[in-house]
Amino acid sequence: MNTKNIRRLLSYLKGSGPLAVLSIVIGILFGCAGVAIPYFAGRAVDSLGDIDKLVKLIVNIIVLLAVAAVLQFVMIKINNRIAYTIGLNLRNAAYAKMHKVIMAYIDRSSVGALQSLIISDVETVSDGMLLFLNQFASGIATIIITLAVMFYINWKISLIVVIFTPVSIAVSTLIAKGAYKSFAKQAQIRSRQTSYVAESVNNFRECKLYDVTSERSSGFDGINEEYKKTSTKATFLSSISNPSSRFVNALIYAGVVFTGCMAGIGGAITLGSLTTLLAYANQFMKPFNDLSAVYTELSDSFACLARIFAHLDSPEIPEEKITEALPDKNTKFDIEFKNVSFSYVEGRPVLQDISFKVGKGESFAIAGPTGCGKTTLINLLMRYYEPDSGDILINGRSIKDIPRSELRHYIGFVTQDTWLSDDTVMENIRFSGSHITEDQVFAAAKKAGCDSFIRKLPKRYNEMLDNSRDDISEGQKQLLTIARAMASDPSIMILDEATSSVDVVTEDRIQKAIRELLNGRTSIIIAHRLSQITNCDKIVVIDGGKVSEIGSHDELIANGGFYSRLYASYISD
Repeated sequence: MNTKNIRRLLSYLKGSGPLAVLSIVIGILFGCAGVAIPYFAGRAVDSLGDIDKLVKLIVNIIVLLAVAAVLQFVMIKINNRIAYTIGLNLRNAAYAKMHKVIMAYIDRSSVGALQSLIISDVETVSDGMLLFLNQFASGIATIIITLAVMFYINWKISLIVVIFTPVSIAVSTLIAKGAYKSFAKQAQIRSRQTSYVAESVNNFRECKLYDVTSERSSGFDGINEEYKKTSTKATFLSSISNPSSRFVNALIYAGVVFTGCMAGIGGAITLGSLTTLLAYANQFMKPFNDLSAVYTELSDSFACLARIFAHLDSPEIPEEKITEALPDKNTKFDIEFKNVSFSYVEGRPVLQDISFKVGKGESFAIAGPTGCGKTTLINLLMRYYEPDSGDILINGRSIKDIPRSELRHYIGFVTQDTWLSDDTVMENIRFSGSHITEDQVFAAAKKAGCDSFIRKLPKRYNEMLDNSRDDISEGQKQLLTIARAMASDPSIMILDEATSSVDVVTEDRIQKAIRELLNGRTSIIIAHRLSQITNCDKIVVIDGGKVSEIGSHDELIANGGFYSRLYASYISD
């Protein structure tokens, strides 16, 4: 277990420090009360002939039992709050981190793995912390005070306990190390399980369509079997820790019984003191048993904690300096790519020495075969990634000098993947900001051609949406995303296969609205349907990650180059 991670975990107390101190104090008092009870019990045994004294001692024991019960109740309540405050802060930090990391990290991570980390792993850490807090302070107090009183009563008998206690600790530590490795592997497999289930649910129709449900089930069975084997080993190791330490402790207890009885026969110790010593011998070992059980259970928590901190330590988008603001949104912008090269994986370039310029208010299309790097150009313009070399300029200013949030404020982006938040139609369309009025939402919906079907919904613009609804078609969802882009009134418009989910009839209906949206705006359009870009002012053709040719549709057709062949293939289909 990494002590650095433990110290770091404590930093997530955030405001619960006084509660933690109070918990420790109450835990110590609880331990003291527990230790005092056998002491008074032993004295009661030695006072069997004195009824008055015996009654007083029994009353003391009853009071101590009541006090211990109250202290334990308060301690558990406080520890619950501390443990789940840490969980709350950890989960908030993990989720917030997801919005700060570089895009490459998100692309490399599966959805299920991130879900498992933020939800399941944090929950496991919280549960482990609760178990630890409930045992730690009271357990340590019990061990120290019990040992002190035992030495006070009879140091020779107490020495037996001290000498053989390290054996019990060594057994627990050895088992816990093995359990930690198994729990770490278990957490990894659990993450794969979550990813696999999420993938199957999100692509349920495709699984049915291609009749691969049996294959998917077999794949899940394999992961599940691996999880079962790892969990069985981890649980076995954690479960034998307590019995193993109890066995060693039983041997120690037997030694105390034998030595105590021999001392009692010789008159070196009273019956009451022997009773107290035997109770203390058992009580002294109990915290070790409990803490050894906690230690092995914490193995799972620390394995999850290591994954959480690895996520929190992942590379972030560098902090950006506040520079000169961009002009008003009504200003027209030009965009220039200058000798831009980029690769997702070093040594495997996706774009090489790309240069072209989109004039102010110009509609500019990017054409090329699948996988040539069209969408990657947009990823670079949006600063999801940074070029390996070269630069991208907006009105002559490098986008590296423009904060990402400000840059994206000027850009409207409609992708080929439709996404709707679990919210009303109204809030989905004005997703880019609450400053968008209802009238602007209505106007954007009418321009996008989705107002008519929205008004047929039971609650119209107050209808709740989510991506899983079957009564709203993919085409209608795409129309809503187009309305969302229109409502933000961007200065630069990017359409990446924006009508890919729309049928020909619907496409014709919204092309007029898109032309109105693009009118006067600098725009970049990516479309596999080449008929959608024939009216663009210019078209850049990308082939093999390089610029093949640039020109208008008519110029490129007349040139008889790659675009001409691409277009001929398109119209022949």
